[in-house]
Amino acid sequence: MKYFLILFMFLFSSTLHCAEMKKVQIGLRYFNRIMGNIHQNASRYSQVLTTISCNHPVKVLKEISKDGKEFILFGEENWNLVSVGPYSGFVPTEFLSDQKNECFEEQYPKFFDQLNLDINDLYYWARLNDLYVSGKSKVKE
Repeated sequence: MKYFLILFMFLFSSTLHCAEMKKVQIGLRYFNRIMGNIHQNASRYSQVLTTISCNHPVKVLKEISKDGKEFILFGEENWNLVSVGPYSGFVPTEFLSDQKNECFEEQYPKFFDQLNLDINDLYYWARLNDLYVSGKSKVKE
């Protein structure tokens, strides 16, 4: 019974915490990859809420409490809380830019349109892009 009471209090306090927070728009950015996903959590392995493509505008948000203090989750320093349509989720900071980008599908529209990608294809290509690690290798030769 004691553990049930502790669990109930934890769940109730976290529900109150969520109710006290509000999301405020702090900017507008553009997605700079060919395809990508909005994630439920600040992790590339978390559930995907929706898929977006290059130059899709996203509203960058931050969570603040009623007393005006900013709320930051652990591990969010490389992620932005964003809003796209009805979805609020997370995108890696490196996937966003301040200005519109030169996108492959805009540079080569005839080629891109002939690929005939359906929604499932877009999701899987975006998922691959999420999991692709780019940068310089740290392996010494």
